[in-house]
Amino acid sequence: MNLNIDSNFSFTCRLLQKQCDTQQVGIQAAWDLVDLLKCLNAKEKLLLAKYFCRLPLNVGSFRVLRQLQDLRILTATEYICSIENEEQLQLILIEFLENQNALLSNLFISALYDSLNTVRLNIILENALRHLFSALAENPKISNLNYVDSLCKSLPDDVLINVCLQMHLNILLELHEVNDVSLAFKSFSAWINEGVDEFIFIKHITGKLLGGHQQEALSHLFKLSTALNFKQWKFYLILVQSIASSCSAETSTFIKKYLKNRLQHVASLGCQFSLLHLLLTARAAAATTMNIQKNLDNYAQWYKQNIGKMSSVLSLDHFQSVLNILADSIHYELEIDYLEIHAAIAISPGGKLVQSYKANCKAHLSCLKAASKQKDGK
Repeated sequence: MNLNIDSNFSFTCRLLQKQCDTQQVGIQAAWDLVDLLKCLNAKEKLLLAKYFCRLPLNVGSFRVLRQLQDLRILTATEYICSIENEEQLQLILIEFLENQNALLSNLFISALYDSLNTVRLNIILENALRHLFSALAENPKISNLNYVDSLCKSLPDDVLINVCLQMHLNILLELHEVNDVSLAFKSFSAWINEGVDEFIFIKHITGKLLGGHQQEALSHLFKLSTALNFKQWKFYLILVQSIASSCSAETSTFIKKYLKNRLQHVASLGCQFSLLHLLLTARAAAATTMNIQKNLDNYAQWYKQNIGKMSSVLSLDHFQSVLNILADSIHYELEIDYLEIHAAIAISPGGKLVQSYKANCKAHLSCLKAASKQKDGK
């Protein structure tokens, strides 16, 4: 192996710097640099990589970095890990997200496979997405998210699912938190409408990034949202609704099966939080159209088939347990339309416990309607 420094090495460094300082170069000039880079030995490649990392960021730096990465002299990962200034790091990541798809892909791949840098790379990528999504939540039209299409094409499935997809979902969930699940019941319709009408970037992400991996995305969301201290209800519900509204037949079946299993879970554990999670998830999964009444009808159908007929799949003890939890949870219901469904749909086989639950639903419904009428009259 030749480890000597060729006399042309200094010329190669000068040309590299010149091209970093130039916004656009001709095809021939670009190939001239590539030809010189191909002639470097192992030691020269190492020295050139270090030299590039010390250069100030300039208008042609990312173009040159792509060339270095293509020739396996310096990857985006190695370059990013050499940056110590956090402000500069954020500026570089913004450029990666907006225009440097190949460099961004390298970071995501390394975030899974580069054991030495995986922790730092995950933090760097999470911070970049956090800044991007926070800005989009404030102004959804500031970015077209073109990088998503590129990542779907360039990343291996394990990286796409286990790093990219999960990271996007995690950061999106962070955008809003509530301390009380009752706020999710109170704000459900407003949040869903906001997700459909305002947060266009959510639809882009669920359609492009999650489109081919809907069940993996839902599994991740379901897993996170069942934690007892879960607070990220708003974007959980928006994401579930967005996926459900464009899901395949297989994913639709997957959702229905999950909700059935979730009801069994509620019955066996007698956990109120699990029931509240079930009701909210079912509503989000039912809101698949732009027609509000159709979405309510979808939920009513789910409620009838799963709650109304639960005695056919649950033991008597479990049936009574779920009914008691439903009764104890009536006060969480703060939207008239959904409570009307609960009050109207029969639960077989009837009996005093069912009658009591239905009576309490109707009483709470009357209170909500009276409060709404009083509010409208002011």
